[in-house]
Amino acid sequence: MTKKVLLLRTCAKWFEKLVNWKIKYKYREVKPFWESRLLNKDWTPKDFDEIHIKNWYRPDSPLAIIEFKWNLWIFEHEWKQQFKLELGEIKEILNYNK
Repeated sequence: MTKKVLLLRTCAKWFEKLVNWKIKYKYREVKPFWESRLLNKDWTPKDFDEIHIKNWYRPDSPLAIIEFKWNLWIFEHEWKQQFKLELGEIKEILNYNK
């Protein structure tokens, strides 16, 4: 069975904070792209098996595999609506040497 994975990308600074447990949430602006990734057509949350957070785009880039914990909020921040995703426990970190 194929796992349903939510893939998020981030820069090195935020990836470092993620692996050192300094962030527990990821934020994405409410736009059609993220609505389609995170929500069903009736605006109920989609279900995933894991969240993969990757540092940039290269195949060998650092990757954190995180437990999926569906806690999603929409809130106003700096005059924009944002999705706020709660992150679960880190299951595995690949291609990362620090």
